[in-house]
Amino acid sequence: MKKALPFSTLILSLMFCAAAHAQETQKTIYMDQMLKMTANTNAPFKLELKKIAGDTFGGIVFDYLGSVKSQGTYIKVSKSYLEDGYFTYYYQNGQIESEGEFDRGVKVGTWKRFDSNGKRKTDKYYPAESADKIRETMMMEKEE
Repeated sequence: MKKALPFSTLILSLMFCAAAHAQETQKTIYMDQMLKMTANTNAPFKLELKKIAGDTFGGIVFDYLGSVKSQGTYIKVSKSYLEDGYFTYYYQNGQIESEGEFDRGVKVGTWKRFDSNGKRKTDKYYPAESADKIRETMMMEKEE
C-alpha cells in the first residue's frame, strides 16, 4: 500500500510547479542604452515579456523611471528575443516617436515618425529585401 504524501510536501510541489510555469510565461530582461540585453539589473531599461503563444511574446520596454519606451511582439529564437511584428516607440513625454513593422529583429517597410509634440515627420522606409543581409551582419558582430 502506498503512503500518501504529507500535505506540506504537496503544497510545496504545487508552488514549485506554479513558479516554473510563471517563468515560462513571464520574463524580465534588462537592457543597456542601446536596448541590448545586459546582466546589469541597474540597467536604464527593462523589457517585460508575457507569453502569447508558443515562442511569441508581447513585450513592453520601460525606462528607469517606469515610462514606456516601446511595445510590440517578440519571438524567442534560441536564447534571444527578437522584435517581430508591429511596434510603437514613445518619447518620455508619452507621445509616439515612431511605429512600424519588424521582421525577426530588423525594421521593414514604412515607419511613421513623429516629433515630441506629435507632429508627423517624414516616413522612413526599410526595404524588406535588405533584412536578411542586416541579420547576417548582426550575427557576424555577435560572433566577434
